[in-house]
Amino acid sequence: MKILWINGNPNPNPGGTEAHSIDFINSLEKIPEIKLYKAVAKGGYIDNHTTNKNKFYITLKSEFSPLNTLKLINITKQIKPEVVIGNNGNEYINTFLAGKLAGSKVVLFRHMLNRQPFFIKKFIFPNVDKIIAVSESSKRRLLLDSVQESKIEVLPNFIDEEKFNFNQEEKKEVREKLNIKDDEVVISFLGKVAEGKGIFDFYYVAKRLTEKSDKFRFLVIGYGRDLEKIKKMAQEDRISDKFTFTDKTNTPHIFLKASDILLALSKNEESFGRIVVEGFAVKNIVIVYDVENLKYLVKDRETGFICPVGDIDCVVSKIIKVVEDRNLFEFIKENAYNEFKENYTEEKVINRFLKIISEVVK
Repeated sequence: MKILWINGNPNPNPGGTEAHSIDFINSLEKIPEIKLYKAVAKGGYIDNHTTNKNKFYITLKSEFSPLNTLKLINITKQIKPEVVIGNNGNEYINTFLAGKLAGSKVVLFRHMLNRQPFFIKKFIFPNVDKIIAVSESSKRRLLLDSVQESKIEVLPNFIDEEKFNFNQEEKKEVREKLNIKDDEVVISFLGKVAEGKGIFDFYYVAKRLTEKSDKFRFLVIGYGRDLEKIKKMAQEDRISDKFTFTDKTNTPHIFLKASDILLALSKNEESFGRIVVEGFAVKNIVIVYDVENLKYLVKDRETGFICPVGDIDCVVSKIIKVVEDRNLFEFIKENAYNEFKENYTEEKVINRFLKIISEVVK
């Protein structure tokens, strides 16, 4: 089967969409039955992280790029793929025109939660062959945009098992390097160190826990504008010895292996919530706030805990509960790990993707 993957936005600050394209491109190219072509921006992040095999260069800064859209249409007609994949919301019109004019099926990925413009809702979504939402929240927003439910499939991002996996010996080694004692409970923050991502709530939880027990350690994995504020607060409250800060790091997965409990206390909507699943993969107890899409990733009291936004008391009580009840800790940890293995590995996600595409081209 021929597939053309389009992601031509030369984004200088790559995010989840670009990472998603790279993951899928590199995975699909390993499958003998798939002949994958890609149309990407030259010198861009995706270009630099994928092979040159069957690669075409196209720059799509917006839907209104007539010359480059014409070039994309000609490329697509030349390839004659069975399916054209659009992975960027700013390229839906370009992808749609290229696919339809080449006689291909058109499949769009939907990552973000913002509502779509009138033209997209009225003319593009009703006429594509399938829309793949990366989360339950993305699907719900598509339904609000009047997309037929039968046209939508939910397919999450997959997590790199080579990086995010549980190994007791590795956990022990990382903890030793960080001078963490065997009996200490490590509670982690992972991601951009910013107020909207919940770093201050993380700190208030940490402060409360240090007042209750000496056995807690706190690991802040990441960098952001509020990092220095948190460091200063820890010094002023004389609990800085309980914190470890990684600052900027290219190996967050290594540090996460030392963790026991991961707090994902984002106060804003998340289109997916990758860190939650990364926590599952390393057998952490994950506690989230009741926000899109985090609340759909966690089954409360089964694969983690869900607390109301800003409810520090709730977060502290859940931590104390699982720390004091080892059977509950093991029950939730294993359930979360099984959730990861069943739904978020590369093999599971790619197989589901191929099944969706096969149904589209029937």
